[in-house]
Amino acid sequence: MRVKGTRGPHAIPFVQSAGSEQVPPPYHFPNVTVNAFVWPVDIERVQSYCDTNFNLGSEKERGFVYRPAPFWPYATLLFLEYPVMISSGRLRQDIEECPYSDRGIISQTEVFIAIPVIRYGIGPAGLLTQTSLEWALPFIVVGNPMSSVCGREMLGLGKLLADIETGEGDYPDSFAGVVKLPGWDDLDETNNPMEKMEFLSVCTNPVLPTFRTSKSPKASLATLFDSREASIVIEEIANISNFITDASLGMIPTNMHTVGLKQYRDAADLDRAVYQAITTCRARYSNLDDFRLYDESDIRIAFHDKGSFHEILEVFLEVDETPCNDFHIVQPVAGFRFLADIDFDQMRVIHSFAIDRDNGLPPIPAQSDLTANWARPLEGFFGPLNHPKQNAE
Repeated sequence: MRVKGTRGPHAIPFVQSAGSEQVPPPYHFPNVTVNAFVWPVDIERVQSYCDTNFNLGSEKERGFVYRPAPFWPYATLLFLEYPVMISSGRLRQDIEECPYSDRGIISQTEVFIAIPVIRYGIGPAGLLTQTSLEWALPFIVVGNPMSSVCGREMLGLGKLLADIETGEGDYPDSFAGVVKLPGWDDLDETNNPMEKMEFLSVCTNPVLPTFRTSKSPKASLATLFDSREASIVIEEIANISNFITDASLGMIPTNMHTVGLKQYRDAADLDRAVYQAITTCRARYSNLDDFRLYDESDIRIAFHDKGSFHEILEVFLEVDETPCNDFHIVQPVAGFRFLADIDFDQMRVIHSFAIDRDNGLPPIPAQSDLTANWARPLEGFFGPLNHPKQNAE
């Protein structure tokens, strides 16, 4: 059910212009190099993040609740190098400007941390048809300003613009990455200027097999997969998994449904939002190739707990209440590298929150589209799947 007047032939159209950076999905990213690192995360901190960003208002009013995925209490740090980024869709507006899909290509590097969360529906029918595994991205940065603007304004992803450097480390076939973010060195100091500071650094030894290991190769779980034969098996399993995503409730990691809070602040009342919605998008990894593992004992991940960076780290690291002005060293349980094609599509608004308005104007009611992806072909079979209080006419 839709709220009257929000959709249809009389809806206000988007004003498209040559200066607009809101390039809508779908996107196609071929031959992406992915370096990924996994470490344990505190479930309580993940729950706190869910309560702050997703579980807004009362559970009864919104019709769902987000909780950490207990079967995968890990955070995954990913460095993605996109040699080619293609807008594979076309805008419906009939404009004289050249469509984005025909303008050409861009490239960029992206870094984010992904943590699995589960959205549980309310009631028997909701629990059955609306429960879905999704991936929260509490930290995401890009090196391309257009991607940053588009990600925040269209997709609901809190992309920050950063200086990102990637390449080989001290040895051939190793990896090194550095992320620098704008921030304040000391939050207690007045007139403290913003500056670019190192937030994150990663370095590894060469991919396995290699003799450059600090411990016996037999001590690493990664050695179980250090042969080319095992690598091929992993690639094929990952590619096959794309066909069974719906049947597995979205739990196959090569189909990552991201979730984010898209919101705009009220400039007249800074404690309020003029729009708040939870959005999801699908990142589909296919054609995996050249899967390689690092020895996890030779991976060094360092986060700088300094000034304004502290708020970011509170989500996925065991940090104190105040910055320690030092580096937090993370010991991952796994690290790997692969090539893949990535398609970014299936963007939808799961839930838009109700917004109160001043000057006697009626409130904007909430709306929901909570049906899980696997259950969408069966929508209506179990009765009304939408939450009635959020979709009243």
